[in-house]
Amino acid sequence: MTRRSALAALTVVMLAAAVRSEAIPAFARRYDLECHFCHQGYPKLNNIGQRFKERGFRLEHEDAFDRQAWSRSVPASMRARARLDFSDQGDPASSMFLKPISAGNLGERFAYWADTGFLIEQDDFSHQKPDNAWLRFEIVKGGKLYARAGRFELDLPFTQARTSHLFPYDIYAANTGFETDNIGGYQDGLEIGGGFGNDLRWSAAVVRGRNPEGAADISDRAGKFDANVFLRASRRKERNRVGLFAYIGRNTIALGPTNAWDDNLLRLGADASLWVQKMNLYGVAMYGRNDNSIATIDRPDGTGQALSFGGGFLQADYHARGNLALCLRFNLVNGPGEAAATDKETLTGIFPGVQLWLFERAKLSFEYGLLNNQRPSYGALQLEVAF
Repeated sequence: MTRRSALAALTVVMLAAAVRSEAIPAFARRYDLECHFCHQGYPKLNNIGQRFKERGFRLEHEDAFDRQAWSRSVPASMRARARLDFSDQGDPASSMFLKPISAGNLGERFAYWADTGFLIEQDDFSHQKPDNAWLRFEIVKGGKLYARAGRFELDLPFTQARTSHLFPYDIYAANTGFETDNIGGYQDGLEIGGGFGNDLRWSAAVVRGRNPEGAADISDRAGKFDANVFLRASRRKERNRVGLFAYIGRNTIALGPTNAWDDNLLRLGADASLWVQKMNLYGVAMYGRNDNSIATIDRPDGTGQALSFGGGFLQADYHARGNLALCLRFNLVNGPGEAAATDKETLTGIFPGVQLWLFERAKLSFEYGLLNNQRPSYGALQLEVAF
């Protein structure tokens, strides 16, 4: 059987499983609720879903924790996707991704999330690191004050790991030189947060930071805990939300055993999510600055030159019907170009797309990216199922 034939067979199995199980993911199965109780088109959360998450996976009026009942309905699920990527350059590439997840509350005080991933592409089968593996403790019940520790996504307004779209928010990974910190990726550390009523939310996290891949193998300095800080505050009114966030820390860049240096970084952002009838408009504007991200032959420990970038994204999702959304995103990053660090270039991308829920937890998505600066356009077709 060829790779494409195997992928097609897996896709048929995914659809058949979706039909048999009638769209009952882990939390809906445990609480005997439909998916749309918490989701505005999976995986986007509505207000009820947001508050369920903020309370540590608890309903507002939840029965006392029953260990035996929990053991009979452990909130475990599997997310599976079959995907075809294509571009103006090169042949199409198919892949399969499997993500087992278990998450929920363990009584009035504790909650947890643990996931992992397995990627199948071409003739390769690889294990992906978890995006989330954390334990949360309710210091003051009801999500008013909590602490969580482990591996988690930062409290971003729109997360990268659980986006409902096929391509990343470029601004999260934007940088100015050799550094690679990506606030959209998982982080290891400790977070505290809470809220005042249902409208005001805040969080503060101390995390390791994302040094360049393999830097810790080159230099011990790159393996230390950088204690980067992420801060966020938001206000919600009905279905609308506005917020601010900041990320302050450093990268340790290592190009050799004796060639490693620190690069201090700053990220400041504002976000908003607004609903106009069936249209959801949301986006992020972000400014970034690094003070020592470029090295030269004469200055192998960094030039000490501060460089900055700015940009963001604006997304529009029009929910034409309960099972159909038409999507359009505009990405913008203005920062140092590759040819010369002191020169800036503006990179933009327009991503039209469509999302069709074949069943409540089986979604077919298509997106296509139109890029500037003579970069090749690319797109993807994806089927995603939650078991």
